[in-house]
Amino acid sequence: MRIHGAGCCLIDYLYTNISFSSEEFQAILSRRDGDGGINPGGLVFSEDLEEFTGRGHVEILNSLIGRADPDAENLGGPAVVALIHAAQLLQQDGDAVAFFGMDGKDDAGMASRAFISRTPIEFVPVKQAEGAFPSTVVLSDPFYRDGAGERSFVNTIGAAGELAGGDLPEDFFAADIVLLGGTALVPQLHRDLDSVLGKAKEKGAVTVVGTVYDFRNQKAGPDKPWPLVTDYRYIDLLVMDEEEALRISGTSVLADAVDFFRSRQVGACIITRGSRGAVLWSGGALFARQDLTEIPVAVSVDEDLSRHPEKRGDTTGCGDNFLGGATASLCRQLAAGKTPDLLTAASWGTVSGGLACYTKGGTYFRSRPERSWKRSSAAHS
Repeated sequence: MRIHGAGCCLIDYLYTNISFSSEEFQAILSRRDGDGGINPGGLVFSEDLEEFTGRGHVEILNSLIGRADPDAENLGGPAVVALIHAAQLLQQDGDAVAFFGMDGKDDAGMASRAFISRTPIEFVPVKQAEGAFPSTVVLSDPFYRDGAGERSFVNTIGAAGELAGGDLPEDFFAADIVLLGGTALVPQLHRDLDSVLGKAKEKGAVTVVGTVYDFRNQKAGPDKPWPLVTDYRYIDLLVMDEEEALRISGTSVLADAVDFFRSRQVGACIITRGSRGAVLWSGGALFARQDLTEIPVAVSVDEDLSRHPEKRGDTTGCGDNFLGGATASLCRQLAAGKTPDLLTAASWGTVSGGLACYTKGGTYFRSRPERSWKRSSAAHS
């Protein structure tokens, strides 16, 4: 099986043990939707935060933690992290996974390449970045929400703004599964989702879409639903968190959001709810029919981290790894010739998301080097 993905890939600069209740953090909190202030669990663009506070990037970090240097640096982004996790789960099965994205010549771009080289996925450069490679400052409070933990994201889109759907080569669509993740942080590609997904379906691929907080559209229309696609029938599996599901559907109640996606004929959807687990539904198009079902988080992970707090990383990338786990399960079920079961895929996602809590940042790197798969004529025959 072949999985090809595109979407958000960036460098995460991680700052741990930030107190969201501190006076410094409270001073930069958003007062109203889309005003450029920061939100626990949400994302803001660096230029908007600088305009909101009247201060520069480094000065803001210094006011929060007294320094600008991060505690850790890692590869992030809903597309690339999900693909890496899926590849790690599927590596022994011989499945091929590739990420198609921007290449960068600055420090962040070279760091991205170096990180990817330590994983079992192939990186296929689509364009050479003219500007700065995308990055995100991740502020993490592990004690927020009664110890469940939460993050806030300050994103610099940089060169991700240069990638459009038309830049994806024909080879991108030569896959069994096409994954598009976090495209709201790749604005031109996000606008082209209908055409990209439509072409993927035309070529016979199964399509998976993972969303991310769409600050750009939230700022442009705080009272309007976030645009995603015109034709939801192009999406076999849609994975969102609860706020994203409500914002995209333009509803205020989770059941209404599910009704929205059902009425738009999305194939299946999983909506994650942080420490409250997830809900899922399938209309029976690709996955077997599944009535609206709630599932819990991986309780064993919470129990283990409570007993051994020294193992705790942060919650960055839990959703991205959830997407990767669900995609890996889908791949394995398709390879076995089965009608995919959504509950099984969501269960894989739940455990994968929980395991991300042991790592600082979204990407887990094995202690022994991994060998990326290399494309050959046989792989595409």
